[in-house]
Amino acid sequence: MSDIITALSGHFGLAGTRAVKERGYFLCETRAGTVKISKTFERHQAIHLRHQLLEYLDTAGFPWTDKIALSTHGIPFVQFGRETYVMSQHMAGRDMNLDCQEDVVLALESLAYFHIAARGFGSSADQKIDTAPPITEIFDKNHAFLTRTAKQMGKISRLSDFDIMFIKSATQYISYAQKSAELLAQTGYPALYAAALEQHHICHNALKEENLSISGDRCYITNFSHAAIDAQITDLASFLRRYARRSNREIPLDKLVEVYGRICPLPSSATEIIHAVLVHPWQFVKIVRQYHNKKRGWTPVAIMSRMQSLLEEQENYDAYIRA
Repeated sequence: MSDIITALSGHFGLAGTRAVKERGYFLCETRAGTVKISKTFERHQAIHLRHQLLEYLDTAGFPWTDKIALSTHGIPFVQFGRETYVMSQHMAGRDMNLDCQEDVVLALESLAYFHIAARGFGSSADQKIDTAPPITEIFDKNHAFLTRTAKQMGKISRLSDFDIMFIKSATQYISYAQKSAELLAQTGYPALYAAALEQHHICHNALKEENLSISGDRCYITNFSHAAIDAQITDLASFLRRYARRSNREIPLDKLVEVYGRICPLPSSATEIIHAVLVHPWQFVKIVRQYHNKKRGWTPVAIMSRMQSLLEEQENYDAYIRA
């Protein structure tokens, strides 16, 4: 082994353990299974918090995470020169497949159990976890952004291909933003959000396929770097929105909600809140923001392609969430 592997293994109490270098991390075979040592750019305080959260989840009955191990110095990382490394359980499974019904059900069941376990964390002084803004606030900001951008486009004499594509579709997506805000205003979301803050409910906030690992009959949830206090229905709605956008849509939305609700009971206005989140033009706003963060007049082929794909798929998406 190289000097760095030897040193890191020693600092994590694995001196003499065989390690194999993979792309971006090291794998070590131990008596307790395979662990992964990887570089991280997180602040030390954030690593401490993530370690506390994963330990809390384990104690609360949800051990299916990539738990972070302590070093021989009793801290959840090792500083090696200017670089920081963490050791976590290696997930031997595969990324969840949104087109596989069994995977989707496992992921929703795992999310429900996680949400039950992830309540109460952050109530002590040393657990200063972030609080996510309410989606009512996000809806308002996105609506204002699209409206402002559309007005600015009207004052530009020389428009790029992307600008023209935006102008042609802006009215439709501004109406989606307005409708989602109106729908959400008719639900009990504000009280639900307030209760989540008071009772310290935790959301994962990054439920991508690569953070949902299928291993046997379990779905492990990994990468909690974006976890925050929030109304947990936001997590569920975010997962369902990803399913509606990226899958073959073989499972009706009400069936997906039912899978989750059998384990983690939902509030009375859950269906209406989820529908409002699904109506909101998240992806359109994201693409437009990414384009305008680039140099004016330069249109990346990838962004044009993503926008075109979104526009072409919108009708099918709308039909699915209305069903």
